[in-house]
Amino acid sequence: MADPSTLPLESNALGPFELVVCEGTSIRRLPLGLEATVGRDEQATIRLSSPAASRIHAVIRGGPAPTVEDRGSANGTRVNGRKLAAGEVAALDAHSIVVVAEAQIVVRRARAETAPVPSVPERSMDQVWKLVELAAPSELSILVLGETGVGKEVVARKIHALSPRARGPMIAINCAALHEATLESELFGHEKGAFTGAVGAKPGLLEAAKGGTVLLDEIGELPLPIQAKLLRALDAREVVPLGALRARAIDVRVVAATHRDLAGMVEAGTFRADLLFRLDGLTIHVPPLRDRPRDIVPLARDLAAEACAAAGKPRVDLASDVEAALAARPWPGNVRELKKSIERALVLAGWKSPALEHFRFQDAPAAEPAADFHGERERGERRAIERALEQCDGNQTRAAKLLGISRRTLVDRLGRYGISRGKKT
Repeated sequence: MADPSTLPLESNALGPFELVVCEGTSIRRLPLGLEATVGRDEQATIRLSSPAASRIHAVIRGGPAPTVEDRGSANGTRVNGRKLAAGEVAALDAHSIVVVAEAQIVVRRARAETAPVPSVPERSMDQVWKLVELAAPSELSILVLGETGVGKEVVARKIHALSPRARGPMIAINCAALHEATLESELFGHEKGAFTGAVGAKPGLLEAAKGGTVLLDEIGELPLPIQAKLLRALDAREVVPLGALRARAIDVRVVAATHRDLAGMVEAGTFRADLLFRLDGLTIHVPPLRDRPRDIVPLARDLAAEACAAAGKPRVDLASDVEAALAARPWPGNVRELKKSIERALVLAGWKSPALEHFRFQDAPAAEPAADFHGERERGERRAIERALEQCDGNQTRAAKLLGISRRTLVDRLGRYGISRGKKT
C-alpha cells in the first residue's frame, strides 16, 4: 500500500473521513482524500495482496458525502453486505464497511473530526447490532464504549460468536480488578520462579486464547507500563512471559471495552495514543438504557423469565403498573441495575408476580458516565419525569410513586428542570 504521506497532494488532501483497511492480520489506517483506488496494481492507493482482487478493483471517493464505485471487478465489491453491480456507485457514511476480495475497509470519521455522539430523544440497539454483524467477520480490533452496566460484555461476546474465531475460546479480563503485577502475569504469563509464589509456569490470557478472542474490559484502567507492553505484543503478535527469555506467538483478536473517555485520557497523558489507535479499528457505542425506553419493558420481561428459569421457578408476568413504573425510571445503573431490581423483587414476592412495593425503588446516584454521554443523565431524568406526569395526568403524588421517589424529590426536580407542575393533590 502506498504511504499516505507520499501520495500526491490532491489525493492526500485530508477530508472528514478516514479508512481502516484490514487484510489478513494487517491493519492499516489512512486519510480519505479526494480519491483512493483499491486493487492489486502497484500504483493503487490501497494495494491488496489477494489474487481475488482486480488490478483496480474499486474507487473510494472522499468529501462530505463519500462514495465507492466498483470498477468492473471480477469478484465484485460489497458495501454493508450488499454486492454492487459492475460500475455501480454506492453512498458511504461513518462505519460503512466495504469488502474487496479478502479485505475489509471501514469508513469512519477522521480522528481530528471526531465529536461526541449527539444527544437524541431516543436511541436504539439496532445500529449496535448492525455494526456487530458487519464487523464480526473481520479481524478488526473493536472498541466498545458505554456507561457502566449497559451490556458492553454482551456486545463483545456477540462479536466473538459471529466471528470466524467462534470455535476458539473467548476470554475476558477486568483490567480494573487486578493489581498491576498480577495483571501483567495474567495477560502475558510467567515462568516458574519468575516471582515469589510462581511455583510453575503459566501461559497468559493472550497466549491461552489462541484462535479466539480476548475481551479487555475496563481498558481505561490499564497502567501505563502495561499499556506499552500490550502495544508491543499486539503489534508483534507475540508475548514474552515474565521470567522468559524467548517470545511466544499469539493468535488472538482483541475487543476492548470501557466507560472512560480514552481520547481525553490521551490528552491528559494517562493513556497511550498509539495503543488507542491500535485498539480502535471500529468503535461501537452502546447507548444507556434511559435513551432507549422502548427497550425497557421487553428487556424486563426477558430478565424476569431468565431469573425464574435460573431459580427453577415457573415464569411469571409483570403487572401493567409495574411495567409502567419500570419504563418511567431513568436507570442510572442501566441493564445491570434493572436486572438486580427484578431479581430482588421476585425474591421478595415469593417468585410470584411482583407488585410495586417489592421493587423498593431508591433515589440512586447516577453511575459515572462515559464522556460520549456526558450530561445525558439529566436529559434522561427529565424525559422520565415528563412521561410519568403524563401517565398520571399531572398528579405529582402518583407520578412520584411511579418513579419510585419521594414527592419532595419530584418537586425539587420539577423546579430544577423547569417542568410545569401540573395538577396538585
